[in-house]
Amino acid sequence: MRRRAVIYDICCMALLLLLALRAGAQDPVTITGDAPFAANEEIRLLVYDDLLNNIPKVVATDKIDRNGHFKLTYPTNKIRPVQLAIRTTKADFFVVPYNEYSFHITTDTVLFGMINPEKYGGFLQITTDKTDTADLNYKINRFTHYFDNVMGYYGFRLTYDRDKSAYDTVMQLLNERFDIQYNPDNFYTSYVYYTCGLVDKLCMPKEQKMLYDRYFNHDEVLYDNPAYMILFNNVYSNYLYNSRYISKDLLTRTINEDPDYLTLFNEAGRDPMLVSERLRELVIIRNLIDFFYNEEFDRGHIVQLLKYIQVSSHFPEHVIYINNALEILTPSPDADCNITLKNEKGKKTDFSEFEGKDIYVQIFQSDCVDCIREMLILKELQKQYGDKIQFVSLNVDMDKSDYERFCKQYKGMFDWPVLYFNGNYDWLMEKGVETLPDYMIVNSAGRVLFRDAPAPEHGLTDYLLRRFPPEEEQKENPLFHGRR
Repeated sequence: MRRRAVIYDICCMALLLLLALRAGAQDPVTITGDAPFAANEEIRLLVYDDLLNNIPKVVATDKIDRNGHFKLTYPTNKIRPVQLAIRTTKADFFVVPYNEYSFHITTDTVLFGMINPEKYGGFLQITTDKTDTADLNYKINRFTHYFDNVMGYYGFRLTYDRDKSAYDTVMQLLNERFDIQYNPDNFYTSYVYYTCGLVDKLCMPKEQKMLYDRYFNHDEVLYDNPAYMILFNNVYSNYLYNSRYISKDLLTRTINEDPDYLTLFNEAGRDPMLVSERLRELVIIRNLIDFFYNEEFDRGHIVQLLKYIQVSSHFPEHVIYINNALEILTPSPDADCNITLKNEKGKKTDFSEFEGKDIYVQIFQSDCVDCIREMLILKELQKQYGDKIQFVSLNVDMDKSDYERFCKQYKGMFDWPVLYFNGNYDWLMEKGVETLPDYMIVNSAGRVLFRDAPAPEHGLTDYLLRRFPPEEEQKENPLFHGRR
């Protein structure tokens, strides 16, 4: 009898261990399909697993074969908002663990050849062979389509007129069509609930207590639900700065004078909208990131406070947010070394080739008339400043053959490297390159020193003159004495 009991206990323990391992397992989501217009192009799957900083990361890639077919796999144990991207054209949807997706992908091929097709309504259009009304994407798309139509019709009255009758009508229409209720265990229901919360925020922006009681006075923080996090960012961005329970003197003392997270945390707890320690810490993180760009606050101290929370937080999600925020706020010297380049001969290179100089990068495409006209101005500046700063023209043609034709057509005309970005589309999106020409100054490690550098036609000459004044001026100006 004793032996049976021992065997039974062992079996129970084994079952519990199996269930625990299963709970932590990540089941691969499979995405297959065809995109005939993009044969031989790379298709990328980007996942948003940090909805506070709204940072996507590439988790899977595949080369679309000559028949247009592709396959992507991504292990996950959570519903995730994702993007499919080919070049700089994208489509948003959600992936659900265990699911398999099969898509037909089409797009406007004219817009597909542009650097920022989204600006002109260019997206990847994804369809499936069969419609599943229970599918999460079907349900969210159906809700979003209806919500956008309602807001398009009543939005002006809600935003500018603060029309109470329009608000009542909108909420009635939404409630008649959808089940709007708080249910944190259901991703779709929560998505609908918190999206509708944007209507309350839009119409009653000063009703902070109502917004808190209705949407945030709960034990759960829905880190992975974009509707929740969008509403959170709307309600709580710069919240500490405006809270009547937290004085400006306190913020100045705990941030600027002597960084003191515990005092800030405890004092923020006096605010009835920050009673929950989890929510309070998340709000402080959100606000410290906001304050980093506010000249009233010491950036170094803000980083210090974030690093303190990073090692002391009891909430793993918050540590992920801080890690990502610190990468943005305090990039390491080699943080931007993620782009490969090619010269006109097809040889790979990078910015380290120009060690010892900062690099002025003009980003252009072959059919950009303004870009080429500016290169004639760069030609003159190269003669004067080429020994002090390196000029590079970076071609971002979607079709590499256009770059190759450009190099043949203008061979010998330009006295600086004209390089090809080698299809680094994620780099373009990360750096926010959306209209051409564009400019930045980087160092030889590839780190961006000046993202919105002045244009050759507007300000670059003055910038270079101030930075590299003539020797005669340096001799006459005492500020330059002793400098080399």
